[in-house]
Amino acid sequence: MDIKGITFTIVTQIFLLVFLLAASKPVKADDKTFVRKLCDQTLEPDTTYAHQCADHLYQNTAAVRLKTTYRVCRDTMLSASNTLWDGLTKMEVSDYKNAHVSARMAHLDLLRCVFAFRKYADVPVPAELLSYMVQTKRLFDAAQFMFLLLD
Repeated sequence: MDIKGITFTIVTQIFLLVFLLAASKPVKADDKTFVRKLCDQTLEPDTTYAHQCADHLYQNTAAVRLKTTYRVCRDTMLSASNTLWDGLTKMEVSDYKNAHVSARMAHLDLLRCVFAFRKYADVPVPAELLSYMVQTKRLFDAAQFMFLLLD
């Protein structure tokens, strides 16, 4: 297992632990502090390579429809990456409502990339790019659980 897989596994397990702890009792202010402390100790997940992968594919294809698809995907995944980092910054200052909005916007950008493959090229997403997109989707899912705990 590579470092990305290990990092993702650790983050996922911590979010699962927090979710299970919260499910066993109502969330109180002390619990929110506990969640923040626990999340502060985790490594930040590595999900920002999808746009670089899409850019590499864009640079190395001559097919016009595929080039358009990779360009749209590159741009939307870069937007998703930036929006996720904005969301993490908002989390650090306890702006949970806007952090949740950022997470949802990043998720929409991820979907725009998927739709680009259907709209312009009608081909499957290449495996390497899909792998990064799945990591980003899993981060979004974990963040959704966290936002439910903090509401």
